[in-house]
Amino acid sequence: MQIPSIMPSKISSLRPSKRKIVRTIYTTEKFAKNIQSEIPKETKGLAEAVYSGCKSLRMKLTKN
Repeated sequence: MQIPSIMPSKISSLRPSKRKIVRTIYTTEKFAKNIQSEIPKETKGLAEAVYSGCKSLRMKLTKN
């Protein structure tokens, strides 16, 4: 049984473009930064690590 709304109608490419990868990393970076003020103090280190990791990866991918 297929559910049409979940299954994609076509696959444009199996390998995502660099732009899509950078956009996903940037979105994750923003989310990790914004959630730091809402989570308990004990788990802020994890959010900071995700934020700094995403930022450094994004900078490496976008530098010329």
